[in-house]
Amino acid sequence: MALTLLTTDELYERNLANIEGEINQISPLNDKAFNRVIAAIEALNHKELQLYAAERALANLVLTATGIDLDILGAEYSVTRKPAEAAAMTIELPATNGTVIPVTVDYTGDSNGVRYLPDAASPPAAGGVAVQDVTAQTLGTAGNLNVTDTMSIGTQVPGAETQAEVTIILNTGADKETDDAYRQRILDKIQSVQGGGNAADYRKWSEEVAGVARAYPYSGRILGSGSPPERTIYIETETSIDLDGLAGAPILAEVRASITANQETSISRQPLGLTDDTLYVVSITRISIYVEIRGLTVDAAIEAQVKADVSTALITHFRALRPFIDGLDIVAERNDKITSLTIGDIVQDILGANGASAETVSFGLSPGNTIPEYSLAQGETTKLGSITYV
Repeated sequence: MALTLLTTDELYERNLANIEGEINQISPLNDKAFNRVIAAIEALNHKELQLYAAERALANLVLTATGIDLDILGAEYSVTRKPAEAAAMTIELPATNGTVIPVTVDYTGDSNGVRYLPDAASPPAAGGVAVQDVTAQTLGTAGNLNVTDTMSIGTQVPGAETQAEVTIILNTGADKETDDAYRQRILDKIQSVQGGGNAADYRKWSEEVAGVARAYPYSGRILGSGSPPERTIYIETETSIDLDGLAGAPILAEVRASITANQETSISRQPLGLTDDTLYVVSITRISIYVEIRGLTVDAAIEAQVKADVSTALITHFRALRPFIDGLDIVAERNDKITSLTIGDIVQDILGANGASAETVSFGLSPGNTIPEYSLAQGETTKLGSITYV
């Protein structure tokens, strides 16, 4: 049954009518008349109750719930929100052979200002460097560094220098899972049939890893070659880790481990007979789409803003396109094809709202070249390359 929300004025009039009906008397027009004051007070209270009821109604649905309410719904389907994780890495500090870097020191990232603590004292330095594993004290992506980035030691150690270099990324820091990302995983659980190591299982196992935004599982090797025992999982990361969602080696290794075995129980997950030799975990690719708009007619005073709005709309559109996997994704939500018509509709919505127009809209995979349509390949996503006005 639909929940109808009345305005405060409507509630006031309803309350006043109820009071007048009960006492069989018309209230005076004076704003301070008792009946009118009571009706107004009750209307304000009822409005609050209505808004609360509406908010609670939304909290009961996965599509609209947020925060702790979404956590509760996720728990019903055994889907837990991914917490924030700290970055961890191996560093090398130039030092005299035999020097030990104690566990009591700390480091600060030279590029991000984040504090790192060692997991243990380093082994005696050899080959002119002391090797130590460190963990960021700030959870999330703020602690991420790249190989060759540097950090400075907080306390001088005799026999050692003060600046260390990152050599290995042990764990990529990830922020707490957002409501939108968490909601999608809950909907995946509700809308798919999991079990037996099917495609839905591989998506679920992959997306349990912090920092993974979406997984695209396929049978066979990369780009569809190979035989059924071979599987390829394309991984897209959160934009907080990589703007284009490209997955680095550390996250790909975490995904492989998550597919191979449950990380909490160590119980093997792959169906009997399947091994890591036939499992390929790779990053998505993101191709650029180049748009050409011919014959733009627009008021010069708003031309810059209109072009900016067109760019924003196309950036959003191309970022929303996703590869479609038969038997796993919902057909009604399929969004893996680009055509001149779909792009033209987006552009026209912006132009029409501003009294502008254009003759034609076309696109291609490189500047100056146009194609009528394009369907995303396995593990392929898109972004706006550029817009050319002719």
